[in-house]
Amino acid sequence: MSWLVLEAATLAAIVWVPGAAATPWPLMLLWGVTFGAYAMGARAAESIPTRAVWGGAIALRLGLVWATPLLSEDVYRYVWDGWVARNGINPFVFAPADPALVPLHLDWWGLINHPEVSTIYPPGAQIVFLGLALLAPTWLVFKLAWIAADLLAAWLIDRLMAGRPRRRTAVFLYLFSPLLIVEVAWSGHFESVGIAAMLGAVLLARRRGGAAGAMLGLGASIKFAPLAAVPALWRRHGWLAAGLALAVPAVLYLPYAGAGAGLFAGLRTYADVWQFNAGLFRILDLLPGPAELSRWLGGLAVIAVAAHAALRRRGLGQTLYWTIGAALLVSPTIHPWYTLWILPFACLYGGLAWIVFTGTVFLAYAGRDAYLATGAWPEPLWLLVLIHAPLLALLARELLARPRPGRPLKNSK
Repeated sequence: MSWLVLEAATLAAIVWVPGAAATPWPLMLLWGVTFGAYAMGARAAESIPTRAVWGGAIALRLGLVWATPLLSEDVYRYVWDGWVARNGINPFVFAPADPALVPLHLDWWGLINHPEVSTIYPPGAQIVFLGLALLAPTWLVFKLAWIAADLLAAWLIDRLMAGRPRRRTAVFLYLFSPLLIVEVAWSGHFESVGIAAMLGAVLLARRRGGAAGAMLGLGASIKFAPLAAVPALWRRHGWLAAGLALAVPAVLYLPYAGAGAGLFAGLRTYADVWQFNAGLFRILDLLPGPAELSRWLGGLAVIAVAAHAALRRRGLGQTLYWTIGAALLVSPTIHPWYTLWILPFACLYGGLAWIVFTGTVFLAYAGRDAYLATGAWPEPLWLLVLIHAPLLALLARELLARPRPGRPLKNSK
């Protein structure tokens, strides 16, 4: 269990040792050691007792949850949205910087990022934020809730792998992912809530298509990514399942409908302006044509993958794996925590490329201190290649290794 000691020690150093989270050094060096320990543990995962896996995973999370987030301030926006809703204000109507909201400012208000932009988070997320803010408008309460959802997601992976080989490895790869632990338990990103809903939908799809559709819609009301699986859901489970997947987020928007066009104002700003750590999108962006061409081509690529999954009647899990993967590949913005949406499916389906990407994508933080000092986030080409090239190379290898129609499988008779 030396890998566990090493992973725990490096994570503790990153979070608790003053200056250890400075970028690019020593954070990137510590991260490399942490991910190396994770890889060591993964090789021995099948021999690790179940209690040790769960106990160690919970201990790692509890060791980080008390620490103030440093790499991202998103959790303050979550708390703010819940806080204004608790005070009877529609979070889609006013941006945090609006003078009308000055009386609601708390001590941490200045830590809200992009306070001039109204919220981008869908209604399911807003309902969760409100519920937690009713308990207490603090990041600790929110992070504890995200950890609970995180552990639920791991349990769902365990259930989905029941009776299949390498079950413990799949659960281990999720529970001990350094990126997952850092982004959820330390930085306080709420991705785990949507992930748990998606995995719940995949489990329900085995026997109850309608319930799976409703659960998928719940996940889409947290973040919209699961909606790409609706065509495949319809092909496998019919109109009721697909209709529920679309109806759930629509119904959850109703309490906020008073915002009118403001419901999507923040999201439009995000889609039009944000660009960070892009991979294939940067290549698309080099093509001649209007400025929006790269975004349209990326969107068409995701639609094509979703349509292919529907035509082939792919299962819900496989569809989510491929559509979310396609969206990440062509996205103009890939913050490290976005990768968490594909992590559970990489664990379920042996997606080595995406597991490796959860390690390299963290290198995107290398420019954070420069950004805080200058207001500009450096993204040198060599760093982007280091982040994205391993993913693209491994994906290409996986595609080439897939059996082609008419070609016999290895060891087949």
